[in-house]
Amino acid sequence: MKYLLFEFLIVIFFVYVQCEITYIEVKYPLKGKRSAPNAVWPHPQQINISNDLLYIRPNDLAVYSNLQTCDIIAKAIERYKPIFFPPTLDMKQPSSNMENILQNLTLNIKGNIQCEKYIELNSNEAYNLTINEKIALVEAYSVWGLLRGLETFSQLIYINEQNYIVINNSVDIIDSPRFRHRGVMLDSARHFLPVSIIKKNLDVMSYNKLNVFHWHLVDDQSFPFESKTFPNLSLAGAYTPDHVYTPADVADIIEHARLRGIRVIPEIDTPGHTYSWSKSMPELITVCWAHGKPYQSIYSIQGEMEIFNPSEPRVYSTMDALLREIHERFPSNYIHLGMDEVYDKCWLSNPNIRQWMVDNNILSTKNLHKYYADQILDIVRNISVTPIVWQDVWDEQVELPPGTIIQVWKDSSDNIEFSSWASYLNRAANEGYNVILSSPWYINYISYGKYNTDASVMNLEFFKYYEVEPLQQFSGSNEAKERILGGEACLWGEFVDGTNLLSRFWPKAAAVAERLWSSADVNNSEEAQFRLDAHRCRLLRRGIPAQPILNGYCGNYELGMSKSMINHPSFNYDKLTRTETIIPSSGKSFASLSSSSSRMFSYKLYHIVYLILSLFFVYFCRK
Repeated sequence: MKYLLFEFLIVIFFVYVQCEITYIEVKYPLKGKRSAPNAVWPHPQQINISNDLLYIRPNDLAVYSNLQTCDIIAKAIERYKPIFFPPTLDMKQPSSNMENILQNLTLNIKGNIQCEKYIELNSNEAYNLTINEKIALVEAYSVWGLLRGLETFSQLIYINEQNYIVINNSVDIIDSPRFRHRGVMLDSARHFLPVSIIKKNLDVMSYNKLNVFHWHLVDDQSFPFESKTFPNLSLAGAYTPDHVYTPADVADIIEHARLRGIRVIPEIDTPGHTYSWSKSMPELITVCWAHGKPYQSIYSIQGEMEIFNPSEPRVYSTMDALLREIHERFPSNYIHLGMDEVYDKCWLSNPNIRQWMVDNNILSTKNLHKYYADQILDIVRNISVTPIVWQDVWDEQVELPPGTIIQVWKDSSDNIEFSSWASYLNRAANEGYNVILSSPWYINYISYGKYNTDASVMNLEFFKYYEVEPLQQFSGSNEAKERILGGEACLWGEFVDGTNLLSRFWPKAAAVAERLWSSADVNNSEEAQFRLDAHRCRLLRRGIPAQPILNGYCGNYELGMSKSMINHPSFNYDKLTRTETIIPSSGKSFASLSSSSSRMFSYKLYHIVYLILSLFFVYFCRK
């Protein structure tokens, strides 16, 4: 009998541990303060909220605005209905005699009421959000501020454990972004990204208050952008006719972004990264030589032909026409010109280019790159476009036009020949250039999910992105500091396509979003992990297959479960969106917080049954 009692205690202990553990290992307990299920991401500049709650009647929240005729506001109100009231989840109606019911939400423009069409670099995105006496009010000086406030309001709503929709009954938020340029860069050339996936990514950008989509359109591997001026570029350079962005596709993406307060900045990267051009315009590309023969590839050194030929006049007439078309089709007054990674071995191998350099007194390939850059920058001056360039061309001391934005991507952690990204940021801003930072935010650099430091063995991967402080080592004037516009989270496409973009990128890119929006002193990763975990569950409820942050669960709406919204038509843009059969369930649809102790024992019945079965197992083993 005493052995049976001993084994009984072992079983009890086993079940208890199984219920409690929600971190990677029991010996590594999580630090930080657990967050509320409706914690706001990114964190507002000022926030005061009560713990008391108001109820919201499902699908019955009146939303008013003094700018209701503006398409941006009208469509946002419609778009947020399935976000307020997730279409697959169980929601109870408060009883008719309940008085603590949120009556309505009002979105009001203060001052000069106007429906701006496109967000710009200097647009005002500040807003105030209050909930008082059962009335919610978002006020801003622009439609973009109203959009940001509406997003915050939506995050405060959640379904509690009794399946009622609730929100804090007293809220006072004053909020605005820390940086003006808060972007995401996607590469659609190495792998084609379907329009429907790009649009879902724009959705999740808006959920994180990001405002720039930097679209790396073309590269060596493919030319998926269908040009009206040069249709053969995509006809020959795209992977297939199906892997092309038509003019209608591009317009659709720009409009989708516009309605969410996101600028679309196209990148046409030259003179390198241009092999795909050779399939329709070989006359523009440098032929690489070796051993006295043309079209000679040398593994890891050069291809048979690559990189624009700066001595060819047709390069500049083609670029002039194409950039004019880009300017016409993309409403943003910015074009990213690339100009990175100009590997000069092919140029030097070509006898015609070497002779042209001698004839024109160009003494080095750096000067040759400078010659090319000067011609292209003259083109953008003539069409009144502000250029953005990767830092390489600035490294080579090309004089860039006033207002040029330099994108810093190099860092000593990647290559010992580079300086630190902080030193590049300092130098560029102090030289009078506008700057955006990407070096520490290459999300395509993936690891297991955690890393060790002297202080902890449980640093989550997103900590690396979250703990970056763009101005930590800045030593310039306040005027120079203003020239640091913000940054971008980048996802290069070598190993990314439509199957994994959203889960690879999110919620890690959300760490960058908070760093660029929130105050510099919002920087406690141990506490942020719980808010981000709650936010990850929120993204699942909005149809985004964001990967986990912490161990645990979100609810019965996870991917593959009966209430999942990943493929729900409300959150998808495929031409033939599959409508899933929703199986009725009486189970609770919990709000979020996958590792919250408040839900640690939500499956008590399961564990009681498990315990009884275990006892039977022990008893019969003794027999």
